Amino acid sequence: MGLMNTIRKNPIILLVSIGLAMAGFILMDMMSSGGPASANQFTLGKVNGQRIDWQVFSDTEARLFGNSGADVFQRKQQLWDYFVEKILIDDISKDLGLGVGKEELIDLEFGTNLSPIIQRNFMDPNTRQVDRQQLNSLRQAIDGDQLPPDLRVFWAEQEKEIIKDRLQTKLVAMVSKGMYLPTWQAEMMNKDRATQSEVAYVRIPFDAVADSDVTFTDDELATYLKQNKAKFYQDEESRAISFVSYDVKPTSEDSATLYKGLAELVTPFQEAENDTLFIENNYGFMDDAFYQDDFFTSPEADTLFSMSTGSVYGPFVENGQYLVVKIMDRMIVPDSIKSRHILIQAKDAAAIEQAQITIDSLKGLLEAGVASFDTLALQYGQDATRATGGDLGFTGQGQMVKPFNDLIFYKATPGKYYTVTTQFGVHLVQVTDRKYIKNKVGLKMGILNEAIIPSEITQKRAYQKALEAVSKYRDIASLEQAATEDKDLVIETSSPFRANDFSMGILGQGSSIRDVIRWAFKQKEVGGISPEVYAFEDETAGYTNKYLVAGLANIRPEGDATLESARTELELLVRNQAKGKKIAEQIGSQTDLDAIAAKYSSVVDTAKTMSFANSFLTGIGNEPKLIGTVVTLQAGSTSAPIIGKNGVYVAKVLNRPSEVPPANVALMRQSLKMQKSSSISYRFVEALRKDAKMEDNRSNFF
Repeated sequence: MGLMNTIRKNPIILLVSIGLAMAGFILMDMMSSGGPASANQFTLGKVNGQRIDWQVFSDTEARLFGNSGADVFQRKQQLWDYFVEKILIDDISKDLGLGVGKEELIDLEFGTNLSPIIQRNFMDPNTRQVDRQQLNSLRQAIDGDQLPPDLRVFWAEQEKEIIKDRLQTKLVAMVSKGMYLPTWQAEMMNKDRATQSEVAYVRIPFDAVADSDVTFTDDELATYLKQNKAKFYQDEESRAISFVSYDVKPTSEDSATLYKGLAELVTPFQEAENDTLFIENNYGFMDDAFYQDDFFTSPEADTLFSMSTGSVYGPFVENGQYLVVKIMDRMIVPDSIKSRHILIQAKDAAAIEQAQITIDSLKGLLEAGVASFDTLALQYGQDATRATGGDLGFTGQGQMVKPFNDLIFYKATPGKYYTVTTQFGVHLVQVTDRKYIKNKVGLKMGILNEAIIPSEITQKRAYQKALEAVSKYRDIASLEQAATEDKDLVIETSSPFRANDFSMGILGQGSSIRDVIRWAFKQKEVGGISPEVYAFEDETAGYTNKYLVAGLANIRPEGDATLESARTELELLVRNQAKGKKIAEQIGSQTDLDAIAAKYSSVVDTAKTMSFANSFLTGIGNEPKLIGTVVTLQAGSTSAPIIGKNGVYVAKVLNRPSEVPPANVALMRQSLKMQKSSSISYRFVEALRKDAKMEDNRSNFF
């Protein structure tokens, strides 16, 4: 436990340990291969022949994300995109003679034209403005060659990111300036937008026809694939798994045991002389906040708020936990507080200690009446409020960080001076006004809690079931056969995934999903079951909540799909088309929407602004056939059945303007060009990636 606590308090130890371990594996690999590792062994990928080195990638990740709490796979994906885009942007910028000069770079870092990278990394979360004081301090340290080593490394990586972003901005601007929208196109687009129809429609879902009522052949599947070849084209191989999920849920015995353990603490909690010590010893929690009734979601709140101070209540269920609550104190909580502060920023223990000394001195001056708050705020304050005497105005409950919020709402007496330390530094605080509107009571509570989670025995039982399935069923076919005999054995199929994905639809994301994906891409043929049982953790409660048995169900190769590789998707689409034809035949020439809706237990809906310019409709989705048909109908006309993507439609045009108002063509062209220009940045990079020669070996490394 001592070692674990040391690592938790000093994450750099963990980072170094991982680095040493990885180095050990690398050395072992080099020795086992009989000589020095070749460069290719450490090639994460190539972009137009330029190599992305695994070690450089890992070092950059440590520099940029060393203290980040972001998902490890998301940040790796983000960093990979950055490396790829940087190579592409640098190449085309070099060909065009574009660059970022020294003076331009300094302006982007410290001047009046700050880079979006600087704005992101140095934004004050309170004011949402760039922290200029911090930037100026960094510039002085850089000019004086006094920047700490770790910050020097970070700044060097940040400069690369700034240059890449600036070059990309220049390239996008060049493309945007080259865009031209002809007058005829602007007029046509205006007409498409302005010609809006009010339409009543009925949608009959494909489920209105049972799967068993339609049939189709492989020839029909092949014909559909041939007619929709582009729809099934893939620029990267994908795979899918069939899986059985063994969810781990607490049994009634688990819940009863947890309830009993907490119930036994009620009387001792009631009689405890030192509530703080008792709560700490029993892993509960208590803070300075006075919580109102909306803190609880269960109806037990009514009982709690009617109890007297010192009373204990519980156990009761709240958000998947058993709680025992002791009422420590009660007060009427203000609805909002007006306050002002003087902030001395501090990022480490030494800086906090020095800031506290300064704040204490300022507090002494104010209490002695020899200085004004406004003057001291202007002179010593280190955030944007210094110019307004530190005034924060009225703030509602929870709008400030918790230590500050708890001080002004629950502890501070108006007019007096207080100090509090937050993540931003040390504050000198004065409450100047309070508003009471709702006059709601808040309770200060001591809470003992126990998450209602499965016991280790329950988790082991679920794991044993998964192990038995893996040992008993060695292919998907035998698993499917077993599912026909066991109603508790439910087989599902995942959405398609690629070699470097780290998420999988309803299964979510994380290291276990990544392990499944890596296994799937090592297989040569479909149908096999993985010999490993994959465990999924509930990160909040800290237990295994699911075991997965997975088999490779599908391989979709890069390029054009084959009948077998796309069979599952093809069968769904062709089946729906067959159902659509059957529904359309049943409706025939009937045009009474109410009668059609009644026949299929549906409803008549209305779309008031259906136009050719918008293929996505609220409540309907993307239905181009429906819109394409509607725009050809006259007002008052009713369509024949339309087989769409999400069902069969019958639509009636209720109203449509007879004339399209003339447009200000110049203004229309400008507006449309701006709309298209806004997407250029993303589309420009995607176009570069599509045209590039890519080699992606990430799945060999992580």
